[in-house]
Amino acid sequence: MQAFILGAGLGTRLAPLSYIVPKPLLPVFQKPLIYHTMDHLMRCGVTEFLVNTSQLEVMWERAFPFPNPQYRSCPVLMSHEEHPLDSGGGVRNIMPFVHRDEPLIVQNGDILCDFPVSELLSEHRRAGNLVTLALRSVDGKKNVGFDPTTGRVTDMRYALGIDPGSYQFAGIYAMQPELVELFPDVPPDEPFSIVPTWLKIIRCGRMGGLVADWGHWHELGTPTSYLNALLELPSSQRIHPEASISPAADIGEDCVVCKDAVVPAGVELNDCVVWPRTHVAPGSYTRAILTPRLTVQA
Repeated sequence: MQAFILGAGLGTRLAPLSYIVPKPLLPVFQKPLIYHTMDHLMRCGVTEFLVNTSQLEVMWERAFPFPNPQYRSCPVLMSHEEHPLDSGGGVRNIMPFVHRDEPLIVQNGDILCDFPVSELLSEHRRAGNLVTLALRSVDGKKNVGFDPTTGRVTDMRYALGIDPGSYQFAGIYAMQPELVELFPDVPPDEPFSIVPTWLKIIRCGRMGGLVADWGHWHELGTPTSYLNALLELPSSQRIHPEASISPAADIGEDCVVCKDAVVPAGVELNDCVVWPRTHVAPGSYTRAILTPRLTVQA
C-alpha cells in the first residue's frame, strides 16, 4: 500500500520557522514530524511512501539520504517541485508512480494524529467512493457538509450552497487513482487546487467521509499550534539523553529539549521547545521555540 505525504507547501503560516525547516521536518519529540506520520501509516499497512518537496531541498536529503531514500526499510520516492503545485498539481505530478489497483492514502505534511487510517480505507472500499475524507467534529474550522446517515460529503466551504458545514477536513483522505481523470487540463508546471475536482465528485455522490473524533489530532501549521501540541501530548521523550543540561538550569516539566541542545546555568524554561543543536543563552523563556538560528515566541 502507498501513501502520499504533502510536503511541498511554503509554510507561510509557520513563518519564521518555515524559513529554516519544511513543516514535515519539524522536530517532534526527538524526531521529525514526518517520521511520526510514517510510523503511524506503517501500522495501518503502508509499505511505500511518496513525498513531494519544494523549499529547502537539502533538509529533505538529510532526512532521506540519496541515492535510495527510505524509512525503516520502506522506499520513499521524493518528487521535487521547482514551484509548489498546490494540492491538485502535487497529486497529479506523482500519479505515474502510483499503483493503479489500490487506493492511495494522502496526508497533509503538517498533521500529527493517531486515529486508525485502516478504518478510513475500510469505509472507502465499502462505499465504493472515489474519495473518502477523514473528518473531525471537535476541532478547528468546520466547513465540510456531511450526512452521517448516508456517509456522503454534501458540501465544502459552502461552495454548493447546500450545507455550511459541521465538520472539519482532518487533512487525510483515501482516493482512487482514476480521480486524476477528472483533473483540469492545465500545463504540467501549473499549480491547481484539488477542491474544484472534489466538488465535482460531491455532485456525483461519490465523495464519502468518516468521522474520526477519537485519538490525538493536531495540525502543526503555525508556531502556536506546534508549541501547543508538544506541550499537550504525552511523551516519555521530552528530554533527550544527549542534551547537555546544567544542574543549575530550571526546566519546566512540559518542556521539550532535543538532542545536542545545550542548556547552561542561568536558564529558566517554561513551556518551551528547544530544537537540536541549540545553545540556549542565559535568561528566562516562556512559551518559546528556541532554534540554532532564532527564537520564536508562541
